[in-house]
Amino acid sequence: MRSTARFYPNRRLSVALAVALAVGTCSVGPAAQPQHRGIWMHASYIKTPAQADRCAELIDRAHLNAVYLLVWYWGGQAAFQSRFCPMLDGVETGHDPMGYMIRQCHQRGIEVHAWFVNGSYGNPTPLHVLDQHPDWLVENGDAAGRLWYDFGKPEVRKFQSDLMIEALTRYDLDGIHFDYIRYDGSAICYCKHCQTEFASRYGCGTIAKSTRKVYPFTARLAGNPVAGPTTARVLAQFSDGTPAIAVNDLDKGNVLLFNWHALRRVLPPVAETWNRALRQWNASADRVFLMNTAANRQRYGTKSVGEAEAALHELGCKAKTIGEQELDKLPPGSLVVLNDVYVIPDDAAQSLERFVREGGRLVVVDGPVRAIRNASIQRLLGMNRTAAYLSERMELVQPVGTSELVPSDGAKIDLKPEIARLAKWADYRKEGVTALVRDVYRRAKQARPGAQVTAAVFTPVQSAERSYQDWPGWLHEGIIDYVIPMAYTPKNPTLAGQLDEWKTVDPLLERIVPGLCLSAKTGADAGYTHRDVELILAQYRMCREAGARGVTFYALDNTDADPMLMLTDPLITALRSGPFADKVPAEHPPARGAPE
Repeated sequence: MRSTARFYPNRRLSVALAVALAVGTCSVGPAAQPQHRGIWMHASYIKTPAQADRCAELIDRAHLNAVYLLVWYWGGQAAFQSRFCPMLDGVETGHDPMGYMIRQCHQRGIEVHAWFVNGSYGNPTPLHVLDQHPDWLVENGDAAGRLWYDFGKPEVRKFQSDLMIEALTRYDLDGIHFDYIRYDGSAICYCKHCQTEFASRYGCGTIAKSTRKVYPFTARLAGNPVAGPTTARVLAQFSDGTPAIAVNDLDKGNVLLFNWHALRRVLPPVAETWNRALRQWNASADRVFLMNTAANRQRYGTKSVGEAEAALHELGCKAKTIGEQELDKLPPGSLVVLNDVYVIPDDAAQSLERFVREGGRLVVVDGPVRAIRNASIQRLLGMNRTAAYLSERMELVQPVGTSELVPSDGAKIDLKPEIARLAKWADYRKEGVTALVRDVYRRAKQARPGAQVTAAVFTPVQSAERSYQDWPGWLHEGIIDYVIPMAYTPKNPTLAGQLDEWKTVDPLLERIVPGLCLSAKTGADAGYTHRDVELILAQYRMCREAGARGVTFYALDNTDADPMLMLTDPLITALRSGPFADKVPAEHPPARGAPE
């Protein structure tokens, strides 16, 4: 049974009484107007009743009124009683994290929305779901650790829809919440179902996984290329003439440049170039070192190191990771790989130049665009400027002249048909994602009309094209109640631009609730720290002044050290003495008609 202090958004006549009961006062004024004050949190932090009590009390103290509770992820584990999935590891025996949290929050007038991670599998190896249904995986040949559900398969959509509706109908939830409701990367799936359905629906033939080990080739690429060859020999170029692969000889050593994120997905021609370079340089696979600078690690983290380690393992090399201070200690004939290393301090650049001049081999993957003005980097690469960013687009990598490192069969490839077919594939992928959203919305409204169906989405409107997440289309079609764009930027001008862009979809921001971040990533190994309170308040005010009905904060629990760190006492004090002085019910957008 819900507490009488619970707010019922669809019963507007009872709002004033509900607020008075919740805050313990009989005065009702402008502060009693509904407003969305949400926060995301992980159920992995409420594995015991005591932990849940602490979280609910903290949320209540901050006068928040909606919790988005992550209840399904972790390779197919649920933080609620389900007939489809096992309970989350480590939950206290007999404890139901979601059920208990719902009761604790409802007693305090706080809504609970069940948060599902739909696309990303949440575990590097199959278990609980994909071990039983390996065909539900996107089959794109990516390295381990990138497991994604394939929304193109009806069985996947039915399973996830059944799971979400089970939670909604079994528990007293206020809503269900999509996350990662998209695809990762190119999302090309080479399974028989997807390719057959795609070819039948669009009449353009199937997309076969390329096995070509020669150039030219086409692929969807992204990167930060450099250009302006001085001493470098360009071996291959992109469709606009920008260097794609180049080599530069410097005294006794050599530098090979792959001018895009070539190790995110190792294509057969790239693997061939790598192997030929090792043979040509007489480089040993057991003397490969993966280098990152401390400055680059501080700014961009270590994700690129993990990607490179997996890719190099695929190429037959077990690379050892080093820092710039270890360059001078490397044995003769060593090969160093810089993968997505953009910040290279002057002393590190000079060490790299000395390493190559003395006979070292260097492979640079993606252009070091933030260091290209450094004279040592220019001499190493034989390039002197940056080029236009490659934004996950279909590209042609075409040989220039003849080179042993870039074997070619002389084929002529027209990029236009490939781009057109990829655009049709994007439509196909968007349709699969949207089909799941549409089905869940229809079933949810039939089962419980007042429940809110929502989604965390990327901030750009163009995410519909880049990640097959057509949230503007969902809003226009009326198959989502509201979306929460993840506007985690610390830069206020960027947030202002995002608010303006969202208004091109929803001019009054009735169905767009900005998602603001409470944390700041301080570096690869340092983890997260709390964001400045004044910045949080300033961004909140920007959203409200733009017309937003409220905000949602990410997140209650963004550190391993202390799950409460992000919702700090200073922030709670600032909210309660400022914009959240009074408790109010959660704002909901205008109700739509029941779906067919």
